[in-house]
Amino acid sequence: MPLAILRHPRSPGSESLDETDLDRILKLVPTEVLAFYAAAVTLGPQVAWVYFRLPLFALSVCLVPLVLFLDGRATGIRAPAPQFVLRTLTFMTFATTIGCPDGPGELVAVQWISGLAVIIVPLAGAWLFARS
Repeated sequence: MPLAILRHPRSPGSESLDETDLDRILKLVPTEVLAFYAAAVTLGPQVAWVYFRLPLFALSVCLVPLVLFLDGRATGIRAPAPQFVLRTLTFMTFATTIGCPDGPGELVAVQWISGLAVIIVPLAGAWLFARS
C-alpha cells in the first residue's frame, strides 16, 4: 500500500483501494524514519560529542519528505503537498518525545507537550484530509 493519502476516498460499491480513517492517521506517522531515529538516538551516550542528537534530528527531518517522495515514485501515487508537511511535523513530535534534540539536557516542560502533540498532530492531519 502506498504511503500517499488517497485524494478520493473509495465510494460505496467501488473496487478501488479502500482507505479508512485509521489508514490516513497511520500514513501520517513516518514509522520508517522513526525506527531509524529511535535506533540511532540510543548511540548518543556512546558518542563523545554531546550535541550528537541535533544533527541526527536534522538528518531525520530531511529523510521524512525524501522517503515519501521516493515511495511516490516507486508506487506511481504521488502524495499531496500537505502530507509532506504533516508527516514532518508528526516526526518532529515523535522524535521530541523519544529524545529531545537539544543536547545533553532533557526539558521536562516539553515532554508533556510533545506527548500530547504525538496524539493531536496525526489525528488533526487525518481529519483535515478527510474534509478535503
